Amino acid sequence: MTIGDSGAPSNQTIYYDELLSTTLMARKKSIFDTIFKEHAFLSYLRMSGGIDYQDGGERITVPLMYADNDTIKTHGGYSIIDTTPQDSLTTAFFNWAEIAGSITISRKEERQNSGEGKLIDLLKSKIDVAEMTMGEKLNNDLVLGTVSGATFVPDTASDGSYGVLPLGYFFRKANRTNPTVGGNIGNIDASTYYSWWAHHTAIANNGSVETGNSFAISVSTYKGLSVALKRMLNFTSRGGGGAADLVLMNQLTFETYENALDDKVRYSNTKMADMGFDTIKLRGATCIWDEVVPDLYTGTAAIATGTAFFINTKFYNLMIDKETDIVTTPFLNPINQTVKTAKILFMGNATVKNMRKHGLLYGISQSIVA
Repeated sequence: MTIGDSGAPSNQTIYYDELLSTTLMARKKSIFDTIFKEHAFLSYLRMSGGIDYQDGGERITVPLMYADNDTIKTHGGYSIIDTTPQDSLTTAFFNWAEIAGSITISRKEERQNSGEGKLIDLLKSKIDVAEMTMGEKLNNDLVLGTVSGATFVPDTASDGSYGVLPLGYFFRKANRTNPTVGGNIGNIDASTYYSWWAHHTAIANNGSVETGNSFAISVSTYKGLSVALKRMLNFTSRGGGGAADLVLMNQLTFETYENALDDKVRYSNTKMADMGFDTIKLRGATCIWDEVVPDLYTGTAAIATGTAFFINTKFYNLMIDKETDIVTTPFLNPINQTVKTAKILFMGNATVKNMRKHGLLYGISQSIVA
């Protein structure tokens, strides 16, 4: 749209399509920053190096180590060093998932906000809404996903494509059974149990070990909860690679653990605190909460019993296509509408390199008071 007579050199010419596109492009970096600062889980992933990039490709490829190097042995001055070739690596594959939306300004809105300043204000308001919604969508897909038959699976697009893989898809209660949707995790055959491709699990509401549990514990007190959390952290530390550095809980479980520490020395993650998030330290791990953490014990989004995911961000990553890290397109005019529309796009997925470095504590009582 052009304002003014191009033949009059003293008049200003404003191309609104270009103005809108340039303003939106200028906001691209701030859109990404805001989305990853508004949610504790996304913020921690970004802060801890849990976000990585891949330059396109048919699928996301993640190298896995599934066996030790058998040539590593005690050596003496004249001992023969074993040079047997080692086949200890394999590859996990994860499909790309996409999230997309649009920012649209109608001609009527454009006329009602005529003038460069008012139009830019309108665009900024629309960007703010898109920014907030995109952040909630990405966070909710990563943490909760979709509940299907008491299992947690990715959201599904209108064409049948699967969305971002949620935590409950990777770290499920039944850690020795094949997921019902999406096939094998990372293209690794789940019909056979592999100890190197299984996370630790524990039930917290009784002492009876369920199939696949690393331990079981009946938690009814503050002390019992502390014991259970520390024990799971220890299990995730087994082997190389360190322990889980993040414990993501539902709100009430977080508050219960927080209350258990009220009369003791408390430590928090200062970087997360500076971003406005409440945190508690569990030894070296940072504890945070999210309102959409599901109930893995009952297989529901609504919390009846608490859940705590133990995540090692060395081995859990949000992999993003380097050209689609929440990008925006220029504003275009559809031929059949009096509107201008730009798209906002994300392509990536959650990936895991080593399942046994993570844990899941489920069935945590929500009525612990002392």
